[in-house]
Amino acid sequence: MAYTTTIQDKNGNRRTIKDPEALRANSNASNGNFDAAYIGTGYGTQTTASGATVAQTASLSNFLLLKNMPVSILFSKGITAANATLNINSTGAKALYYMGEALQPGTIRPMTIVTMVYDGTRYQIVSMEGLQKGGSPSDLYVDMGLPSGLLWAKANIDVTTDSGFQEVDGAVSPYKYECSFVSWGNTEMFNPTSTSAFAHDFGSANDGPYASTPGAALTYPGSCGPSHDAARANLGAPWREPTTGEYNELFSNINYLDASGNVIDSDTTDKRVTINSIVGLHLQSKINGNTLFFPASGGGYGQSWYTRGSNGNFWSSSLHSASVGRGLSFLSGGVNPQYANYRFYGFAVRPVQ
Repeated sequence: MAYTTTIQDKNGNRRTIKDPEALRANSNASNGNFDAAYIGTGYGTQTTASGATVAQTASLSNFLLLKNMPVSILFSKGITAANATLNINSTGAKALYYMGEALQPGTIRPMTIVTMVYDGTRYQIVSMEGLQKGGSPSDLYVDMGLPSGLLWAKANIDVTTDSGFQEVDGAVSPYKYECSFVSWGNTEMFNPTSTSAFAHDFGSANDGPYASTPGAALTYPGSCGPSHDAARANLGAPWREPTTGEYNELFSNINYLDASGNVIDSDTTDKRVTINSIVGLHLQSKINGNTLFFPASGGGYGQSWYTRGSNGNFWSSSLHSASVGRGLSFLSGGVNPQYANYRFYGFAVRPVQ
């Protein structure tokens, strides 16, 4: 049953609000001490023990579910489940939506504050802010002095670390083969369980497991966009996957270095070097002299980790065709920043901002 409640603010102004009986029950309302949680502007916390649980719950004292009112929740565990719902203070499980579609796994990272609005049917996420970045920005990216001002991450994404990047002895480092891998247009990333096997099956054709994943619905021409961007989903804004044009910009403004820091002759086809026992590309900006290293992390094919230590494969956000994505590839035969391969492959991601 609905009631009207008169509320007096600190300046003595009075107004009447129509709301459910729970609002009328607030004995402090008439004193101007109106609890913000009643209109959805309170701050709550995730109470579900695991981010892998579909039916997520949260606690926010005095919360009242009202249409079009914002509410913020701290997700300490993040959400890795597909099609997750949220139930705040037992007001009912409501689907979580982001950018017009059901929340993708991994979009909400641990220690992220999410602000959302209940539209009468579901929670529409309007902003996300991570509380844990694993270091200052300069610890995570390299400024190569590029004309666009684009900043490249020092290392690949690794969703098993606090920083979200490959680490060696707790510090962000590119000198590691192990990282997280993802099929094109998808946000859930997977790590090998050993040096040869993935617990996840990337499939061996476009009619395999990839065909049932959300990114498979993306059509050509186009790009993955924020809701299908693995870097944005796993690291938060402003991180994202680079475009093929941004790969071109980077590789048009670098020299290849050997392990000793000397420029490799341009006639040398194989630009790979070994640093700290890791094979990869050692790049130096022609503009400011800063360097980047891309490890030859290989990729995922079926449940196998292939070409580890010999090939480097990195997705971009750009499509080549309906079933083929673009990215960076390098091997003994050369370097290709406009590489194209089937979207079901599991490749590494080097983020930019």
